[in-house]
Amino acid sequence: MAKHVLLTREKAKNQPWADILREAGFQVSEVPMIETVAKEMSCEADDYDWIIFTSANTVDYFLRTNELSSNIHIATIGAKTTEALQKRNFTAHFQPSAYTTDVFIEEWLDLKLQNQKILLPKSDKSRKEIAQQLNKKGHEVTEIISYETKLPNEAKQMLSCATKEHPIDIAIFASPSAWHHFLACYTRTISEIEIASIGPVTTQAIHDSGYDVFYEAEVYTMQSLCEQLIRRN
Repeated sequence: MAKHVLLTREKAKNQPWADILREAGFQVSEVPMIETVAKEMSCEADDYDWIIFTSANTVDYFLRTNELSSNIHIATIGAKTTEALQKRNFTAHFQPSAYTTDVFIEEWLDLKLQNQKILLPKSDKSRKEIAQQLNKKGHEVTEIISYETKLPNEAKQMLSCATKEHPIDIAIFASPSAWHHFLACYTRTISEIEIASIGPVTTQAIHDSGYDVFYEAEVYTMQSLCEQLIRRN
């Protein structure tokens, strides 16, 4: 019997990977474990030297209600973040060599800039490492919440229906929020599931909950993670 894979991102982001995994012979269930909701915000980006985007969502939600001056420098973390920016005809001035917060902080600080004013759009669940570390080095980081991450109302019922006939063999998580929401909804034995993580931040959240990660993306993208699943099964 084909392995049963659970995708937990928002539906639009699940869709292409669901098709690819089905074509590879997996049984796939799509149960979004996160829902993003825009927060009202406005700011004068012209007042800043840099803006840092850490996800495609931060790009999307920030640019819905704000303009970017040609004078501001843009930094991104992640291929999809940069891609979202390029679709809006903006170019990133700085990208780290690896898609992690730690590498970003280290390599951005290596630019040896002084007293920069930095704008950091984020979700309500985002970690604070970037602001904390850059502030320590004399920069001024302003964090603004551009969107909230919530558990969809129908998630628990959808998960119950998806597992009614066939238990989950592999569950894929692309954020700590999706993982934590899954923990709150899933009523069966999680230790029987092969957990797949998009990268180290999500992996750490899973480990902190006492569970092991069976697959972790090598390049911290869904493409890399799905390729690994197909290769190893």
